[in-house]
Amino acid sequence: MVYSRQLSSTERAYVVYNECCPPFLNQLFWEGTGYFDLPKWREAVKIASEANPGSRVVVKGITALARLVDTGKIPPVIEVDGSSWDGLGPEGAPARLRETLNPFEGPTSEVVLIHGNPLRVVFRTMHATMDGRGTVTWVEDIFRCLRGEDPLGSDSRITEFEIAATFQKKGRKGPVPEFIAPTGMPQGDQPGVIWRRRRYPGRYSNVIGQVAILLAREAWRYQEGKFRVAIPVDMRARVEGLRSTGNLTNLIYAEISPSTTPADVSKDIKRQLEARHDGMIYWGDRPIRFLPLWMLKKFIVSNIATKNRTGRYPNSGVLTNMGRIPVYSGGGFEGKYTWGIPPGQEYSPIFIGMCNGDDDMTLIYSMPNVLASRERLETLMEHIQQGLIASNTDAKKG
Repeated sequence: MVYSRQLSSTERAYVVYNECCPPFLNQLFWEGTGYFDLPKWREAVKIASEANPGSRVVVKGITALARLVDTGKIPPVIEVDGSSWDGLGPEGAPARLRETLNPFEGPTSEVVLIHGNPLRVVFRTMHATMDGRGTVTWVEDIFRCLRGEDPLGSDSRITEFEIAATFQKKGRKGPVPEFIAPTGMPQGDQPGVIWRRRRYPGRYSNVIGQVAILLAREAWRYQEGKFRVAIPVDMRARVEGLRSTGNLTNLIYAEISPSTTPADVSKDIKRQLEARHDGMIYWGDRPIRFLPLWMLKKFIVSNIATKNRTGRYPNSGVLTNMGRIPVYSGGGFEGKYTWGIPPGQEYSPIFIGMCNGDDDMTLIYSMPNVLASRERLETLMEHIQQGLIASNTDAKKG
């Protein structure tokens, strides 16, 4: 039986985001040493993708009955040169990383082997078909196959609405766009986003709390206003043993006042998770399944234009902590370090992805160009670097 599952409301919106803000993809990198054995990689991707058919799906149908259907086609493995790229931003990156994928024709996943020092392999998946943790599920099996191990596999068909309904019956009203950005008002009309990556030596606790407070302080340096951050939560933890490549992430929110401390943010997150707020779906999200894609695109484009005019948003930024992502190896490639580029989007003022290593932490910043201009993103990054406090306080920031 061919694998297929419902295209959820969230995924439907992500299909449109990919048109409005391309590439709206998850791009997860493993850096390391060794060599790339192309035939081994292609065989590993073939076997792992058979075990995880969510890596091979495309959108079939455009109505409320639209589904993600397995094409049976192997995701491509491509080699490119990245010897002149430092990996700290988009400048000098291989052109492939600027290209998007096609949700209707496929492929919706691909593997790019980047030659240089260090070697880099990036796994690119459409956010309309996978979230970050879903991508890691596929990646884990690719590396298992590279090492000659059997893939663990995943064929779950559950959507975020269905998983939320297993532990939370309450919904919530849509957010009011009343929150300010951490870099002041939008300026100019340059479309698109910019991203930057920085590593911070040392170990850090309560990173989301620390960064939330630092962002708020920087926002209030420009103007007064309300400030809150959105925090994605992986709902897979609510179902024991669940393996899925789908989009099973929902948001909780932490509002920041001048008296809020990082510890307060941590306590608030814990309280919301205990109250199962991660399962609260917006009532307004459900009808999205019934909107024609052209109408949904018109709505999103209009929304972005309004935010660029008013400087007020449904949240002040998105902070996601992927925790400690395994540093995989296999097939002649020895992984040393992992990181990712967030999906490009102009809906939220800033997106910061976080991941932890053995002795450092990485933050990846993504921001609309209209907010990042005039070196405001660089100023914000410097503010965060100076304000972060490592658990081992003797660690030097760099």
